[in-house]
Amino acid sequence: MITLPKIKLSMPTLKLPAFNLKKSSKLYSGIEVDTDYIRVGILKKENEIIEIPIMPFEFEVTGDNSQDGRILKDELERRGLKIKSASFSIPMSSVLYKTLHLPRVNEKELVDAIEWNIKEDIENFRAETHYDWDIISSDNEFLNILVVITKKEAVERIIEISQVSGVDVDVIDTVGTSLLNLALLQKQKIEKNREEKNICVIHLDKNDSFMIFSNENVVLQPLDFNPKVYENFSPDEKEQEVIRLINEINYFFLTINEPRIIYTSGYFAKYPEIKAYMQLKFSTRFVLEDLDPVLALGINYQGSFPLGIYNNVLSLAYRGMP
Repeated sequence: MITLPKIKLSMPTLKLPAFNLKKSSKLYSGIEVDTDYIRVGILKKENEIIEIPIMPFEFEVTGDNSQDGRILKDELERRGLKIKSASFSIPMSSVLYKTLHLPRVNEKELVDAIEWNIKEDIENFRAETHYDWDIISSDNEFLNILVVITKKEAVERIIEISQVSGVDVDVIDTVGTSLLNLALLQKQKIEKNREEKNICVIHLDKNDSFMIFSNENVVLQPLDFNPKVYENFSPDEKEQEVIRLINEINYFFLTINEPRIIYTSGYFAKYPEIKAYMQLKFSTRFVLEDLDPVLALGINYQGSFPLGIYNNVLSLAYRGMP
């Protein structure tokens, strides 16, 4: 698990069947499983130098767990990749975050308090669920606890894909917490940003676009963005679409302390004009900064291929490093 100053946001390992977690190579893999696509990112660590041995890649899948496991296996074999295990992520459509502020008590009382506080949330999910929790900050009397509730079917999908493909599960994370960890690592690399307490990431993607915010808590705001629709817009329509996104962001910050920096991720790499226009409209209110895995993870990479779409899988791969 990535341990960061003051706050630790990686989702704890879910209670899964016993998997072989030993690695015989120095390749570390992250796999993002969604309903209709899978992304794979691989990092190599040699003498403390981190590199990208093969460019991250994405391929379409069917939604059938067994068939998608075979597709993953075929795609890895086609590239000559022998991956024994990986960190996987659950899509945001199957995730609910809740932050609790609870007094310090013994573990049994703490678990009872957590279950009492999330009972209604689990009922509202209207699906069988898993949940797990982690302490993200504390003082002498109280704990701030991040509870992550996931749909059971999303966890089972990853397990079945893992079993069919032959890629064991090291850990299951969520896209949101994975990106927050990447942003926290990047913040520590830039001295002037280290004192910033508010962390905010805007991630635009195929299926789940969202804004996620953290300051001793985690708050998620889904964003309505469809890249296929956006691509077909005229220049004027694209401008109006960005204005609409800005309005969603402004609404979010009515009840949240505004950050100084907002990290941009995902399809911002494909549509740089969105970031440029947002920065123009926000002026000095926010600084929009690319969430850059090369900077955040210290990757030795000189290529020009934009990696922003693959931020999550590279963050997942890094999590597997000792």
